[in-house]
Amino acid sequence: MKLSSSQLEAYHRDGYVIVDCPFPAEFTDACMRAVDHVAAGPVSNDVDTRRNHFRLTPQIPGSYWCALDHSLPFLRIILHPGILEIARQLTESDDIFLRNGSINELAPGKSFWWHRDSEMVYTEFMHYFSGASVEYGCLRVIPGSHEGSVEALKAEAERRRRDQGYPEAYWVDGLADVALPGEIPLEVRSDQLIVRDSRIFHATGLNTSKEGRLMSHWLFRDGSCDDHRFRFEDVLTAELIEALSPEQRDSLWLGREFEIAEAYREERERERGKVMWGVV
Repeated sequence: MKLSSSQLEAYHRDGYVIVDCPFPAEFTDACMRAVDHVAAGPVSNDVDTRRNHFRLTPQIPGSYWCALDHSLPFLRIILHPGILEIARQLTESDDIFLRNGSINELAPGKSFWWHRDSEMVYTEFMHYFSGASVEYGCLRVIPGSHEGSVEALKAEAERRRRDQGYPEAYWVDGLADVALPGEIPLEVRSDQLIVRDSRIFHATGLNTSKEGRLMSHWLFRDGSCDDHRFRFEDVLTAELIEALSPEQRDSLWLGREFEIAEAYREERERERGKVMWGVV
């Protein structure tokens, strides 16, 4: 599966495109079952210092990672042949690697503020496998904001916060960030993907429901890029690796020589032997 010419045009013009999932619905169902299988009660702020979980407890306190991020149900989606084909198309390279995937739960009463993920250029895949509506705090984007600087947008957001009396820590519970000119909500079904540029300026709405909103997101990098976060053979069980196809294993760069990127070296040292994913 590759993006069509019109989808490519939308991606480059707007910084995102919404596409139908190239994998069957039972893959998404398996992810939801995995969440139900491992989920606990609401996670305390002492454990979830990254603010990205609700019922899925981080494997160690202060970690990004729960038990499911790279577990088999999610890797079957992340490394699906159709996804890999889109990733190769957009990176314009046959030699790509998965840097990481991650599950984000937007808890009831939570939101996230306006920001740009990175000044580096890469593609991010977002699968709201529980679905995402305005009520559940879907993604808010400013189309075209992946091009050029976002300093003017940051300044406008800060001005509006001051004018509207936002507290200094404006991402407090029960408060969504300010509305910005040109923003649109990206409501998606569980059988759709958002494929977006890393630089698009985005936030989330406020989750006004009583449930957590679930999203799996991931990115690949060109093989020439020094941006490795994991040596996957160190964090995946042998049983999980055996369940993957040769093409999927290749995209994890199993057995290849490379260095962990400096930005993630401290994280890997802290989590060595403590963070692991397997078959759920």
